Amino acid sequence: MTQTVRWALLTVGIAATSLVSSVSAQTVQGSVHQLDSGWSLPNGAGPTNWLRLRGDQSVPPRTARHARIETIWVVGGGDAYGRVSTYWTGWEANGGDRSEYWILGSYKPGPQQLGAKVGDSWGGFNLFRGRLWNEQYLSWQTRRAQLSLYVANAPIPTLLSSPSPNTNLASFDDDPNTPGIQIDKNRGTILLSWETGGTSAFRSLIPGNKRVVGHDAFVDDTLPSPHRDVVFLWGVLEINASPVQPSASTSSATWNAFDATTTYGLASVGNTYTLDLSPYNINDIVTVRVIAYFKHDAWYRNDYVLGSSGDVIAAVLEQQFEVIPEPASLLALGVGLVGLLGLRRRKR
Repeated sequence: MTQTVRWALLTVGIAATSLVSSVSAQTVQGSVHQLDSGWSLPNGAGPTNWLRLRGDQSVPPRTARHARIETIWVVGGGDAYGRVSTYWTGWEANGGDRSEYWILGSYKPGPQQLGAKVGDSWGGFNLFRGRLWNEQYLSWQTRRAQLSLYVANAPIPTLLSSPSPNTNLASFDDDPNTPGIQIDKNRGTILLSWETGGTSAFRSLIPGNKRVVGHDAFVDDTLPSPHRDVVFLWGVLEINASPVQPSASTSSATWNAFDATTTYGLASVGNTYTLDLSPYNINDIVTVRVIAYFKHDAWYRNDYVLGSSGDVIAAVLEQQFEVIPEPASLLALGVGLVGLLGLRRRKR
């Protein structure tokens, strides 16, 4: 019998890359309803990823200077699903009612981070509004305030490494002295255990979010994503390119909105399959393949699934074995052939 070397091949897929990597520049647009003297838009009304409303003036006595943007909407960009993070901050220099601002309907609020997507909008008289007021009757007074809306793409989970699928197929090798895996057909069946292997999933924080802290002074804040992300890992066993069994379970990792955890583990999953050898002939080559799949569900905030990556192949393990007769049968066959040859010679 001709012995053929059987082999195993591991193909890895999306290690250290995002499940869906397409992103584009994120922008918002504002509708300016009032912009008095002393107020300006340093980056314009948009489209821009950083909408600023800047107030700085020596205000005449008993005079107020107003500015307001009553509608803001996300016009472009985002991650592959159009998701963005918005960061709303404000600052004023003079206290009380002398320098005032309103953001998202609130009076002088602290920093606020909101999840959004392309097409979302906000509106209202006090959406993005500032007021500089000089209460003095005779003197001019310097008044300052600033409002800032910074927009960044939402991060998408990545895999820190590809999983490493494995099986116990080699433990059934009936001819270890020959390269590759040979399995005796007379076994009838083998109990094949297989796994996808485990890995870790990573979702980055969002760096560089501008927060106003003074007159034309900003700091960069690092923030978590304001959206939920869920990643799944499961596997499928194929015999000769035909799917025969899924994994018994699915492993998953979940980041809720504003979850600052960056890394979660994905446990290995698998199953046990009874492989019947009776349909195969001697010298047949059987291919065993374990495919590890990932899927990413991208949520809008914590509210609903906005989109999915679909099934992505992360890694493939392919092994082959040759079906052979029982080694003792081979020996008996060889002895028999030698005996017949000797008998033939004696007859001559």
